[in-house]
Amino acid sequence: MSYTKENHLAEIISLMRRYKISLADIDAYGKSQPVSLKETPRFIVFLAYLGGLLVLGGLGIYLKDHWESFASVERIVITYGVGLSLYILALVLYKKRASTLTLSNFFVIAFLFQGGGLGVALHELFPEGDNLPLFVLVISGVMLFQTLVTFYKVPLTAVLFMGIYYLVFTYGALVAYLLNEDFIPRDLFERLSSVDLFALLGGLTLVALVYKIQKTPYRIICGFWYFAAMVAFYGGSYWLFKDALSPEFFGFAPLLGLILAQVTRSKAMLALTALAFIGYLGDMTAKYFFDTPWWPIALVAMGLLTIFIAVLSYRRAQSYR
Repeated sequence: MSYTKENHLAEIISLMRRYKISLADIDAYGKSQPVSLKETPRFIVFLAYLGGLLVLGGLGIYLKDHWESFASVERIVITYGVGLSLYILALVLYKKRASTLTLSNFFVIAFLFQGGGLGVALHELFPEGDNLPLFVLVISGVMLFQTLVTFYKVPLTAVLFMGIYYLVFTYGALVAYLLNEDFIPRDLFERLSSVDLFALLGGLTLVALVYKIQKTPYRIICGFWYFAAMVAFYGGSYWLFKDALSPEFFGFAPLLGLILAQVTRSKAMLALTALAFIGYLGDMTAKYFFDTPWWPIALVAMGLLTIFIAVLSYRRAQSYR
């Protein structure tokens, strides 16, 4: 069966009749949806984000110049109060069906200011506190809960992005707190560092989470978080193998990364995997051939392998459509 325009129209009419959908229902639904970011010209998007950065920059400079003259209450109001006000304004604009671009800017700035404001509030209320992991854990935990509740009611990509942002901070702060309080030993075995292991596991967990998001309409954020996840994975893998086993075993990490890149079809992950391969080859070349007669030949071979990996990565990336 050939899927022509007539076939699709016939299928649409069939669905409308089956579920008793009228043209008025379609028109009302279309008007109820916020304007898509893709419909906004890129130049306008650029100016909107530039405006947001200028606002943040101006507020940052003002706070820096006058911070010492503010009382504790004023500091909390200026930071958390601004974030809360922007958050309420974003919710009001969402109810009024403002554009996605406007809502995204407001929510991101609001969440950042609220997170910073909570930090200021805790510092002003508990000036003698010195438990930084617990400090960050409280802030990120509260903001994670708020972003998840907000996303349940306001399913925007920017809100989900900030939810993952605070999830990553919560995970890192929780691990740091457990290590700091000795709930988890710093070395699980002889030379197996807990920090490296949790970085590796956290990266893989984030890959799995983002892979689920990739199958949803919010997949535009996946590239960034795939990259962040693989940075944690490769960083944890390198130090784990270097300290506990041998740097030679790190070569298995890019192989796993290549499999993950093939499954997720992520160009960001593929690019980072290629860099990990090249870094591994460079490390091994320097370890075994530096300051030997074979060093120039090893460098030439390293260069050829780098070009070969670049070509293969480019061809593979072209297939990720």
